[in-house]
Order: sequence, then structure tokens, then C-alpha cells
Amino acid sequence: MGVNSDFKRLNREFFKREPVVVAKELLGKYIIRKIDSEIIIGKIVETEAYGGTEDKGCHVGRYGRTKKTELLFGEVGKAYIYPVYINTYCLNVVAHKDNKAGGVLFRALEPILGIEKIIENLNKDKNYDITKLLNGPGKICKGLKIGRDLNGYDMIEGDEIYIVEGEKVKEDEIITTSRINIPYAGKDKYLPWRFIIKDSKFLSR
Repeated sequence: MGVNSDFKRLNREFFKREPVVVAKELLGKYIIRKIDSEIIIGKIVETEAYGGTEDKGCHVGRYGRTKKTELLFGEVGKAYIYPVYINTYCLNVVAHKDNKAGGVLFRALEPILGIEKIIENLNKDKNYDITKLLNGPGKICKGLKIGRDLNGYDMIEGDEIYIVEGEKVKEDEIITTSRINIPYAGKDKYLPWRFIIKDSKFLSR
């Protein structure tokens, strides 16, 4: 399977909406990552929305408008990448209405193409459980070789990493839950802003 020319890329307008709307509608879409001449494709199976200044789970709500968070106020469709541990990063895409801030975190992908390359990037054995390759934000960045050098990258116009229409996910195939691993968010940690494809075996743990 190559990158089908029929794959329709998501446009800027898709991301000019509330992050919670974008996060849900990203399920089933494909992230395409080009590394030199190799291509990795992952189906989005789990996302979380982060909603700007009013959301204590979001960097903007925690830290305000800073040099670090400025991207979340900026042009939608850009990559927002931040470290959580040494050499471990999380990939978000900026999404918000005009004059707002926010983004969507990619929590888990189902590997579709380039599985051998993902295994190599993660330094795993070739018989490693495929369902655990990209089942977490840090694994996504390691498996797709995404680092701080791609922070601010335009995922609409760029060719190194972008998102296309993938598979249609029906409403009854989606489960909504509160977000996870944000104990600092106070009552905002209970917001139902995490979305998963319910029968997926590739979800984060």
C-alpha cells in the first residue's frame, strides 16, 4: 500500500472549530508521516481536546500566554509538540475558533503502513505486539520519529506530517470519557473530552 493520491487532506477550516468537536471528528482519520523516502500511516483511534484559557488541563490555562504556548493561539493546523520526559514528546494539532486557543492531543494510533519502520524507531523486536506500538502519546512520537524540531510544523501544507480522510467512524462506535493523566487540572480533569473508537485494540493503557 502506498500513499493513495485519492486520500483527501484535511484543510485549515476543519481545525477552525472548538477543539472538542475537532477531537471527536479526527477519529478514523489517517496521520501520514514521511521520513526520507519511507512512509508511515497511522489511523487515529484516541484523542483528547484541550480548550484554551478556560481549561486548566491545557497549557494555556495553566501557564497563560507565553513564548511556549503562543502556538496554541496561532494558526490552526500547526503541530504543537512538547516534552513530557527526556526525549519523550507529545504531538498535538492546534485547533480553535478565531481569537481563541486550543488543540487536540493524539493519544493512540493503529499502525496501517510502515510497521517495520515503527518497530525500528521504537527499538522493539519484530515480533512485538502490534497493538502496543503506538498506544500512547510518547510512543506515537517515538514511533513516527517526531521531536521538537517539528514544533510549529504546518500539518496542512507540509509533506513531512499531515492528516487525511481515512475511515468513517459512526457515532455509536465512539466512546466519550474524561481525560487522563492530568491531576493538576482540578475540576477540569472531569471534562468529557477524551474520545476513543470503542472496539479498537490499539488504545492507550
